[in-house]
Amino acid sequence: MQSQVEELSPVLVEVTIEIPWDRVNSELDEAYRSLQKKARVRGFRPGKVPRSVVKNLFGKSVKGEVTNNLVREGIGAAVDEHGIQMIAVPQLDEPTIKNGEPLKFVAKIEVRPKIEKVELGGIQVDRYVEPVKPEAVDADIERMREQNADLVVPDPARPAQDGDLLTISLEASIDGERKPDMDAPETQVELGQGRLLPDMEQGLLGMGVGEDKTIEVTFPEDYGREDLQNTTASFVVNVQRMQSKQLPELDDEFAKDVEFDSLKALRADVLGKLEATAEQRADALVREAVVEKMVDNNPVEVPPSLAQQQQREMIQELLQFQQMFGQGVDFGEDMQADLQRRAQRKVQAGILFGEIARSEDLSVTKEETEAELLSIADKSGKHIAKVRAEHQGEELERLETRLLENKLLEYLLSKATITDVDEPPATDKGDADDEAKTAKKESTDSAKAAKKKAPAKKKAATKKKAATKKAPAKKKAATKKKAATKKKA
Repeated sequence: MQSQVEELSPVLVEVTIEIPWDRVNSELDEAYRSLQKKARVRGFRPGKVPRSVVKNLFGKSVKGEVTNNLVREGIGAAVDEHGIQMIAVPQLDEPTIKNGEPLKFVAKIEVRPKIEKVELGGIQVDRYVEPVKPEAVDADIERMREQNADLVVPDPARPAQDGDLLTISLEASIDGERKPDMDAPETQVELGQGRLLPDMEQGLLGMGVGEDKTIEVTFPEDYGREDLQNTTASFVVNVQRMQSKQLPELDDEFAKDVEFDSLKALRADVLGKLEATAEQRADALVREAVVEKMVDNNPVEVPPSLAQQQQREMIQELLQFQQMFGQGVDFGEDMQADLQRRAQRKVQAGILFGEIARSEDLSVTKEETEAELLSIADKSGKHIAKVRAEHQGEELERLETRLLENKLLEYLLSKATITDVDEPPATDKGDADDEAKTAKKESTDSAKAAKKKAPAKKKAATKKKAATKKAPAKKKAATKKKAATKKKA
């Protein structure tokens, strides 16, 4: 068996393979002998079918099977011989066996690009922590008041207004046809929060308890249910119950109800949490910027199959987001172009991180993995044996990926110059927001790719997620009612 390799590009090679006729003929003989023993042909006893008859009846399928086996074997041998880092199924024209001739075929194989060295010098990033404004503290405390509000029935009775919590029943129909699957015999909605469709919100305002009303609702073109997009439905609505929120006074007593000594202490705690969140956001943007500059400084060609796979995964995530939150995603030309660009960048970062993991011998040890499992057990209150049982197979793989991600990012950050600044970097606000949301995710994707690039390595040290402490629940009397989350009609 002979093979030759020609590099067509940094991510594509062409392999020419030739298998001698003697080997091909030997495989054919073996296949025919095996088939003779099993073939069932009318007029012949089992195992006694002549070779000529077997060839005549099954020759095409036998040659096809032998060809496939030899092609797989030939490509495998060429990959081993030339050290080809194959990352996708080879593309080749289907070869055919010709009597007396060697089996010769050409395969185009996508490969991982070779990287001499990842240049990490000269990476400079500004770190800006956005100051927490007093209005933000006020808004958080106001949300706490909302969460700890008492629900009371308006007395005297009055029409529904913003802030009210209504218990309603809905009967739906479209074009005069009843739609029982859209009915809601008893559901709670809160007015004035922007969570209801506008037509339903406006229709409910001003209604009284016991009142019936037909409300026409037009569903938007990006509504979560495709069958309802751009459709108008009629809802017969009955208001069964109305409650309004009675907010607690903003004083020391309120602070004590949520387990703080004073209102001043509560404000200080809220301020501290918001400042911690601002620090986390700044760190996320720094990580993203450092990874982006690493990619900028180390241009590397991306294998098309990896970029396409990454783009498919991103589209799947968007579709899941759409299903979860009932929001439409516009997969127009601009969105597709942006997904393609981001997919390319993610794959590039993954390839570079893989080279860093290899060249710098960054890995995760069994001890580090076990330490993380112990930490999970301690935080969750579960027995370590149960945690180990929960982290097998893919779960263990994800855990190790997170640990490797941390080690790779810490190494990258250690090579960068990071300067704290008092003014935000010259970045569009929208871009900055997007970066803040995707920084952690993209670095995780890069780490996953890196892990695949260096399979011989054991993975890296633990990454800890900063958790924001939730405000304690207000201690109220047992009769206090909680506002329910409203659903979209």
